[in-house]
Amino acid sequence: MTRSQAIAEELRKVIRLAGRDPEALEGELPALSALYRVAAAGELDEPARVHFILHRLIPEYATRLPAGRDCQAIRELLTWEDSDGDHQSLTTRYHQAAAHLVSPASDFGRRQEPRLLLECARRFLALDHEDRLARSSVIDADGTAPVGVVENKAPGGALAGDDAPAGIARVHPSLDYCLLVDLMGDAGKIVILNTWIPELNILADALVEALRRGTHLSILMLYPESHIAQLRSQALQGSTQARFREDHVRPGVRHCLEVLEAIGHTVGEDLRRHLRVRLYDSLPSISVFAFDDRALVSVFLHGQLAVKSVQIEVHGQDSVMGQLVFGELDTLWQMGQEFNDVTQWQSEMESMSQRFGIAS
Repeated sequence: MTRSQAIAEELRKVIRLAGRDPEALEGELPALSALYRVAAAGELDEPARVHFILHRLIPEYATRLPAGRDCQAIRELLTWEDSDGDHQSLTTRYHQAAAHLVSPASDFGRRQEPRLLLECARRFLALDHEDRLARSSVIDADGTAPVGVVENKAPGGALAGDDAPAGIARVHPSLDYCLLVDLMGDAGKIVILNTWIPELNILADALVEALRRGTHLSILMLYPESHIAQLRSQALQGSTQARFREDHVRPGVRHCLEVLEAIGHTVGEDLRRHLRVRLYDSLPSISVFAFDDRALVSVFLHGQLAVKSVQIEVHGQDSVMGQLVFGELDTLWQMGQEFNDVTQWQSEMESMSQRFGIAS
C-alpha cells in the first residue's frame, strides 16, 4: 500500500468516526501521524495526537485545498460538524459533496467516495511536502535540521514513487473504463493518444456528455495506412491469442473514426468545434488518457494491447512524469494531421497520404 492509499484508508475511518466516536481512532491513524505537522507538534499522547489531527491538521489542510469541484466535495466530506458544532451524518455529507460534482454517481459511497479520498490523500501529501520544504531551510544552531524534517527520497537522490514531485500516484493492472468515465465527469479538457482506441464505443456516451458540458476533447491516433501501422499490427500478431493474428490497427482506427463521426453528429455543429481529431505518422511511444493535469499512461508491448497492460496514473503536468507524458502529447499533436470535420473523415482521408508526404 502506498502512502496515499494508507492516508485515504485512514480518512475513510475519520469521516465516519470523528464526529461520533473519536476515541475509536486512537492507534488507527499511523499514516496521518507521520505527516510533518503532527511530528513537529512534539511529544503527544495518543488522545492528544488524534485531537490534533482532527481539529488542527485536517481543518487547516482542507482550507488549503484548491477551489475545484473535487476539492469542494472533499471539504464537505471532512466537515463532520456543522457551524453549531452538531454532528453531521455521513449521508448528509454525501449529499452535500455530490452537489459540487457535475455527474455524481448514484452510489456515492462506492463510486465517488474512494476516488475523492484518494485525491484528498494525494493533496495532503503535497501539502506535507510544502511544509517540509518550508522548514528545511531552517537549520538548528548545531547544523542539524529541525525535528520532523525528513527527506522523502529514495537512495541516490531519486524521487520515491509516491513523492508529489515524481507525479506517479498509483499503478493500475489494466485500463478501468469505469474510472475513465468518472474522470471525464470533472474534466475541462480530455486528450486521448493511442494507435487506436479499443472499445471507444463504451466511452461514447460519456464523451457526448463531456462535449455538451463544454469539455474540449482531443483525439490522436496512428495513421492507418502508414508503414508504422503495419509494424504495430505485426507486433500484436506475435500474441499467442488467435484473435490478434490479423490486422487490427487499420480497422481499429477506422472504427474509432466511425464512432467519432457519430459523436460529432450527435452533439451538432456548434459543439463539434470542441472535438479535434488528428492522425500521426510516427513511432507510437505511449498510450495516454489525460484529464486536465491527470493521466493514465501505458506502453506498447509486443503481443498485448496497451489498454490491457498496466496503467501508470500520473498527476501534475509539472511533475517529473507529467512533464514527460504531456510533453510527448504536445510533440505528437504537432506532428499530426487534423480533420477539418470528423463527420467527413472518409473524404478527408483520401488526401491524408499527400499531407504526410507518403507516396500513394
